Formats: sequence, C-alpha cells, structure tokens
Amino acid sequence: MGFYDNWNFDGLKLFSRLKRRSSIAKPCREFLSVVNQLKTSSTSSRNITVAEVGVGYGATALPVLKMLDEGDTYYGFDFEERMQDFMSDLQEKDFGIKCRVVPMGNSHYTGDSYNWNLSKLILDMRDQNEPGLFDAVYLDGAHTFLYTGLGICLLKELLKDDGILILDDVRWTVAHSQKRKEIALKDGMPIDQAEDMQVLRAQKIFLDNDPNFEKISLPDASRGIFRKRPR
Repeated sequence: MGFYDNWNFDGLKLFSRLKRRSSIAKPCREFLSVVNQLKTSSTSSRNITVAEVGVGYGATALPVLKMLDEGDTYYGFDFEERMQDFMSDLQEKDFGIKCRVVPMGNSHYTGDSYNWNLSKLILDMRDQNEPGLFDAVYLDGAHTFLYTGLGICLLKELLKDDGILILDDVRWTVAHSQKRKEIALKDGMPIDQAEDMQVLRAQKIFLDNDPNFEKISLPDASRGIFRKRPR
C-alpha cells in the first residue's frame, strides 16, 4: 500500500498524479524526520523555514506542509506551471495547511533554473543582513553537475547555522535508462557525463571537504545529509 492510497485527490491537478505514478509517490523520509525534529526539539517554540528544490508532484511537500505550524514558512521550487498547479491544489482542498507557502517557479528556458530564484533570495538576505534563511532544505532538482553544483553553492549560504541540507539521488546517472541516455547524447552530453553520478560529484567537490559542514552518515547511500556548523 502506498503512502497516499487513502488520500482523496479527485479533481486536483498535481497531487492526483501521485496515485498514478507510484515511483514518485514516496516521501523523503529523511526530510520528514529532520522537519519533525525541528518541530519537536527544545527550541520548537521558534518558527522555522524549510525549502524543497524540486517539488515534483508533491509527494514530500504535502506531508511536510502538514507538519508545519502557523508562523512557519515553506518554499517550493520547480517549473512555473507545476508550482501553479501545486498552489491550485492547496486552495482547492482543505488539507489543514497552517504555514505560509512561497512558490518559486522558473521557466523552461535553457538558461533558467531554480538557481536563479535561489540567487535572488541570497541578495535579499544580504540586503537585510540576515545570517541565513533556511533551517532545512531538500535538494531534488536537476540531477546534473551544472545545476546541482551551483545549487549547492547557493544553498550553503542560504542555510542557517545548524541548518540541514539533504541531497537526493546521489548515485543516479543520466544513463540509468537507455531512453534518457539517448536523449542526453542527442542533446550534446558526453558519454562520460551521462554515465557519471553527477550529484555525488557535486557533493564531493562542494561539501565533503568543506570544514563548515558536517556529513551525517546514512545507511541508505542514495542520499547525502549535511549540517552547517555554527560559526
């Protein structure tokens, strides 16, 4: 039985796809665990801000939103039309969401991505002299070194002290499926890149040896979790 089998998504634009696509209907248990710890810790009286880069069809977003309280904030990053459907679903049905939801959509232009929106947040944060924005971030966006590497660099600054960054699919490759491999080669991606674990490459370069971040061990090697050390 899937996580959402008993949920009623009839008539919804985004969430209704969860029951039709079981492969993307599994919430990230590590992100849910981190958010739960933030909400139940000794400092749970403070408001928290979390982000999900790559909302997909909302498999992780919805349970996280239900965990957050009034005063908390959730930032969701994905393509514009997907974030529009996401917000439409939240308005269409009462899921009991109490927190503030901030949709951050980007276009399909080749030069555009969630990283542009992350860069805007950094500049706003600096203007306000804030030391950080996010208490926890789940990065499950484009799985290439080009996007993931820059995304990690931006999120490192956006994280608060003791903030948690979770990377998904660190061992995934473009060549994981023959269809994706053929598309990548056609679009001009070299074969060595198509066969490389590009998220893991970005993790090794930008996080593994960064003294400002502590790696949290996981039995499941498909995800990487890092904590930002206090300054």
